[in-house]
Amino acid sequence: MMPSSHPIREAFRAPLRYALGPSQIVEHSDGLLAVDETGRIAACDDYETLFPRLPKDCVIHDFRNFWIIPGFVDCHTHLPQLDCRNKNGLTLLDWLAKYIYPAETQFADPHVARNIAPRFYDELLSHGITTAAIYSTVHFEATDIAFQVAKEKGLRAIIGQVLMDQNAPQSLLKSHLQLMNETEKLIAKWHGLEKRLFYAVTPRFALTCSRALLDDAGKLAHEAKCYFQTHLAETQQEVTQAKEIHSFKNYADFYEARHALTSRSLFAHGIYLEDSELKILSDHHAAIAHCPTSNVFLKSGTMPLAKIEQHGIRCGLGSDIGAGPTFSMRQIADCACEVHPQTIMDQSKAFYMATLGGAEALSMSNQIGNFAEGKWADFCLFDNSDSAGKAKKVFVSGQCIFKAS
Repeated sequence: MMPSSHPIREAFRAPLRYALGPSQIVEHSDGLLAVDETGRIAACDDYETLFPRLPKDCVIHDFRNFWIIPGFVDCHTHLPQLDCRNKNGLTLLDWLAKYIYPAETQFADPHVARNIAPRFYDELLSHGITTAAIYSTVHFEATDIAFQVAKEKGLRAIIGQVLMDQNAPQSLLKSHLQLMNETEKLIAKWHGLEKRLFYAVTPRFALTCSRALLDDAGKLAHEAKCYFQTHLAETQQEVTQAKEIHSFKNYADFYEARHALTSRSLFAHGIYLEDSELKILSDHHAAIAHCPTSNVFLKSGTMPLAKIEQHGIRCGLGSDIGAGPTFSMRQIADCACEVHPQTIMDQSKAFYMATLGGAEALSMSNQIGNFAEGKWADFCLFDNSDSAGKAKKVFVSGQCIFKAS
C-alpha cells in the first residue's frame, strides 16, 4: 500500500502487536498508531519516534492499559448456526440432519433472521473479529437481512446465500434456476458496497448440489468477480458420498471443471485431499479455511497443514460456528497449536493466521491484516489478562463500532 497523503485525524497510544509473516511478529511496548481522515493507517511506530511527527491538532487516545492488535479475520462461519453450538455426540452428516437443517429451516421466517443476525454480529465483534466469511441459509430474504445487519453493525463481511437443490430436507431445497436468480439479485445489491460488504456464491457442499447448480455457481462467481465458498473434504464419509453422487475421482479437479477455482475461491477444511488435489488448488491460487475447534468437536480429523503449506496454498483460521463451539480467535489459535506439532504451528504463526494470514486467504491483505501504512485501520483493544478473548473496543476504518459494556 502507498503511504497515506491525507491529514492525520487521530492516533492511538498503546502496546501494539501485528504480523508481517508466519514467524515475523512486530511489537511496540509503547506504540502509536496514527489514522488519517479517510480511516486508513497513516503511520505505526514507537511512541517516542512517531509523536514528534504528528500534527499539533492530532487527537491522541491513551490506551496503554490494553494491547492493540489488528482485527481478527474469521475465514469460515455460519450465521444461522449461532444457537447450535455444543450440540455434540454426532459426526458431520448426522449432526447436519439432526440439528442444523432444522435450525436453518426456521430462517424462512424473516423474524428469526432479524433476531439472530444482530446477536451473531455482536458475538463476532465482542471477540475482536472485524472481517468474516459467512454462510447464510437457502433463504433469499434471510440473506438480504444478513447483509443489512452487517452494514448497520459496520464490520467487513463476505456473505452468501447457501445453495442446495438435492439431498437435504425439502424445505431447504430450491431449483438451481431459482437459486441463481436470487443470487444474481443479491450480488447486484450488495457486492462491493461501501468497500466493506462482498458476495460469495455459496454451494453448501457437493452432496447437496447438482452438477447443473455447481456449473452455474462457478460460472456466476467467475463472471461477477465475486467470491466462491464451499466445504471441501471435511470428512471421509463426505468424500466417499461426493464421489458416488458425482462420479469423480479428484475432488479439486471436479471444481476446476465447474470453473470454480480462482484467487477468490475459499474452501473450508480440506482435511482429506491428495497431493494431486492440492496441486490443482495451488495452481488456481485458491485458499483453505482451517477450522481446528470444529474439526476437534466433530472428530472430523486433523488438517494436513504442512502438506497444504508445501503446495503454497493460502490458509486462514475459521470459527465454523456452530460446529465450532467458540467465536474466540484466541482460543481457536490455541487449539491450532494443540492439534499440530510445534514445528508446524506455534503461537506466532497462529496469530499470523488469525490476522494477516486470514486477510491473505480472503485476498484482502492489501487492505487489512496488519498495520502497514495505507491499509484500513481495523483494530481492536484487548486486556491481555482476559483468557476469554473478549475485546474492549473494536474499530473498523478508524471508527469505533463496538465497545464492551
